[in-house]
Parts: sequence; C-alpha cells; structure tokens
Amino acid sequence: MNDASIRFPFGPNEHSRLKEVREVLGAEKHRDPILQKVVERVRGLFDSPTALVSVVESDHQWFLAKVGVDIDAMPRDYSICSRTILSDVPLILPDARAHKEFATHPAVALEPHIRFYAGAPIVLSSGFRVGSLCAVDVTPHAPPSDATINELVTLADDVAAHLEMLHAQRTAGDRSARTRIASEAQLEFLSLVGHELRTPLTILLGNARLLQTRVTGKVEQRMVNAVEASGVHLHQLIEHIIRYSNLDSGERTLADDSISCLDLLHSAATPVAPISNAVGREIHVHCDEDIDVIYADAEQLILALSCLITNSVKHGRGAIEVSARMGDAGTLRLAVYDHGEGLPVDQLRRADQPFTIGEDVDTRTTGGLGLGLPLAKKIAQLHGGALLTGREDPRAFVELRLPSWRCQGYPA
Repeated sequence: MNDASIRFPFGPNEHSRLKEVREVLGAEKHRDPILQKVVERVRGLFDSPTALVSVVESDHQWFLAKVGVDIDAMPRDYSICSRTILSDVPLILPDARAHKEFATHPAVALEPHIRFYAGAPIVLSSGFRVGSLCAVDVTPHAPPSDATINELVTLADDVAAHLEMLHAQRTAGDRSARTRIASEAQLEFLSLVGHELRTPLTILLGNARLLQTRVTGKVEQRMVNAVEASGVHLHQLIEHIIRYSNLDSGERTLADDSISCLDLLHSAATPVAPISNAVGREIHVHCDEDIDVIYADAEQLILALSCLITNSVKHGRGAIEVSARMGDAGTLRLAVYDHGEGLPVDQLRRADQPFTIGEDVDTRTTGGLGLGLPLAKKIAQLHGGALLTGREDPRAFVELRLPSWRCQGYPA
C-alpha cells in the first residue's frame, strides 16, 4: 500500500453522524436551485473552476449541488471534505501539495491532482457536520482573505439552515428522530470517554496504593494519600458516566431482589458520611416501622440515593435525613431531607440531560459533572417510579417515589 492509498479519517461520532445525514437529507438527491446558486457564488468568490455542496457518506461523498464537474459522487478515500467535517473551522489549502498532511492525499497525488481547496463544514443545529461547501482548483491560489473565508462560512450556515427547513417540511416539523439520534450520540461519547479513562486510572490507583505501604515520611504520605483520594474521586465520576450511558441505552437491566430497608439506606449513606462529616453535617437514617424489606435492584437504588445524598451535602444545609416512608396509595418514598432551599423544579426537569449543573461553570462554588440527578431519575424510572422534589417545612426533600409493591418484599 502506497502513501496515496491512505484511508479517510472519521470522528468518534461517525455512526450517529451518518444517521443524522440520512434522516435530514432523506433519499432524494435532486438538484436544488437554491443550493445551485450558492455553489455558483462560491466559484466566483474564490475564482475557482469548481464548487460543491458535498455530503459525506460512509464510503463515498455525493453532491447536492455542483459546478465545474460532471460526476455526481466520488469514493470517500478521495474526499478532502472527509477531513473538513472533523472540525467546525474551515479547511483552507492554498497549495495542497505543499501541505504535509495532504501532499500524499489520493485526490492530490493522483487524479484529479487538486492543488487548491477551501471548504467550510455544513453544521446542522444538532452539531453534526453532514458535509462541506467548498471551492476546488487544480492550480494553487494565494491564501484567501479573512472576509472571503467568513463569507464561505456564512454560506455554509445558509446551506445547513436550508437543509433543515426542507427536513421540517418533509416531516411536518417532527424532530423526534433527530432528538433520538442526538441522544444516542451523547451516550456513545459518554461510554467511549468512560472506558478510555478506566484503564490508566486503574494503573494510577494501583501504584498510589502500593506507595502508601512503602513511604514513611509524613509529607510524602500526605502527598500519596492526596493522589489516591483524587484517583478514587475520578474513578467514581467515570463509573457514573459509564453507568448513566448503560442505563440510558438499555444495556443495564434491573436485578431485583429483597433487601433490608435499613441495610439499603445505610449502604447509601455510609460512603458519603466522610464528606458530610468534613463539613460538619450529620447523616441520619430512618425507616418506617411498616417497611421492613424492599424489593428492588439494591445496587442501583444505593447508587441513586448516594447521588441524592451527595447533592444534599454540596448544595443543602443542616442535618441530612435519609428515610423510607409510605406515601399516598401505599407508594414507597425513599427521600433525602435537609434544611436548605431545596431543588428547583426546573432543575429537576433538566435532569433528563446529563452535565446540567444549575450554575455557571466558571463561577460555580461546587464541583461535579451534573450526572447525579440524571442517574437518580433514570434509576427511579427503571423501577417504575419517579424523581420528585418538594418541601415539608422546615425541610426540603428530593425523593425516589416507587410503586407500592416494592416495599412488600416480593414482586407484583
């Protein structure tokens, strides 16, 4: 295999990007007079013989509009636009042969021997890049001005808006398919990041714990303990990322079984106790007398309650109570109480989206990824319940409200 036969690059969201391409553009590939005017404008803007609105597919790119070429598609290996869609910024190659990355590109080294390329990604409102608006020539050009590049970007944005308008007309404004695609892409990214970080972090924690048994100086011991504690915190964040992505994608199902009510609450509160004690806040546990056994996925409920307790430690005030009580119609209320302001209802609504932290990321006073509430809400829903918030003066609460049969100790 020679240098000119290199494979095209693709991003980590390629699977979802292709779904978005096919959803927004549909099956029709007819010439659009509006897009045709756009490519004619781009040809004049760059004084180039060829301009294209390209759509990058799995193994080829095809042209929604074109001027200066007779073909309707080309292999993706020959597509410089495959590189353009990896970034939100334009790709400008005054002389592709003089560019280290593109000198051996098939479209440069072989026919048609492209020398000049200026392309801006066509970015949909979902953030997916479906293709590019580009000008092409077989002779090099002087670098285009900033004003010219800015106009190319504006025209690419106009193309994206036009494609979305056509999609809205074709689907009568139904965005459900696109919303599902965006959600799947987010889950793919969460899972990828989580799994990629797991292995190096495991090595880091293992070495830190080995050093803890060997260092003797007080300063060195504090340093190693700090490394180990930070590693544990990062490990918990990664596990939350992976758990959320698995839960939301349906890859994790419930393993229901009977568990003692008090054991469940203590298991959720105990890991958070050192954090709450450090800020002078006590955690108390309470189970109603008529709730002895809970039938549920204990591991998942412990995770959900731990997230709510941690959220209370960070954002609430005063003593914390973790309780199990009977609610209306015999429902099971697994609640976390404190004396703070409580969780705003609008923030609870936004819990469908991970990384919603409720504060400006640059000025917020507490840390976290914003995954706690989404995790708790998803776990409540998997158990047939809901995540609710409210006040029982003088305390605020957030609770998992579960079906009545889950506090009877056996499945319905």
